[in-house]
Amino acid sequence: METIPKSILIESLEAMPDNLEVEQVIEQIILLSKIERSRKQLDSGEFHTHEEVKNAYKKWLE
Repeated sequence: METIPKSILIESLEAMPDNLEVEQVIEQIILLSKIERSRKQLDSGEFHTHEEVKNAYKKWLE
């Protein structure tokens, strides 16, 4: 599970409507977690370029 800076979570919650369902809050937290994980992967080079993916799945794309 990824950590989310509290400031980002608070900012996100403050941008949401005053009346919302718990599920909306949970979905927002999950989204923020996925974004944070993606940022860390980009920073550490753990990703594939578009060309790498095209070459890996070349026969699927024909």
